[in-house]
Amino acid sequence: MASAVKSVLFALAHPFLRVYIKVRFGDYWALKEHLQRRPSPLLKQAYEKYFMGYGSYVGIGSQIAGRPYFPHGCVGVFISNDAVLGKDLVIFQQVTIGSNTLPDSKRPGSPVIGDGAYLGAGAKIIGGVTVGDHCRVGANAVVVRDMPPHSVAVCAPTHVIQKENLDNTFRVSIGGAQYISSGGRLVRAAK
Repeated sequence: MASAVKSVLFALAHPFLRVYIKVRFGDYWALKEHLQRRPSPLLKQAYEKYFMGYGSYVGIGSQIAGRPYFPHGCVGVFISNDAVLGKDLVIFQQVTIGSNTLPDSKRPGSPVIGDGAYLGAGAKIIGGVTVGDHCRVGANAVVVRDMPPHSVAVCAPTHVIQKENLDNTFRVSIGGAQYISSGGRLVRAAK
């Protein structure tokens, strides 16, 4: 019941919050920088609602040196909370810059993307990889290994590798506690 009341109160306050954010911060990117320094649950909720309106997620903890340019808007873009992005990036729709949390992965962690990168529509950059300065990632390309500066990644035919007993359980640490996905929700992991 308390969460329903909070939702109603937020819905009533949201139009005023949007005006406040525009006047106080100028835009949601400046709000993101502010939230990294001074967390506020109400402003965080407004920030997340803004990006959810585009079907997107831009983690507050992500480090972005400059505001990216989105030629088709920030539609369906996912930027991991731990990603590090340079300045002067061009990011098209449906791009994923995501963390890899699988325990048996060769590249766990989050991407680091250099200055001046160009990420085509549907590009996926996953795990602890580095994309160098002025790289270009073609539409729907999947990057899972480092790219040297001034290089291009394009799609190739998919190769299916058969393995046994893959554990695809999503794992995350929240407040120092370990959680796993189970039944469509996060539950505390058994020790």
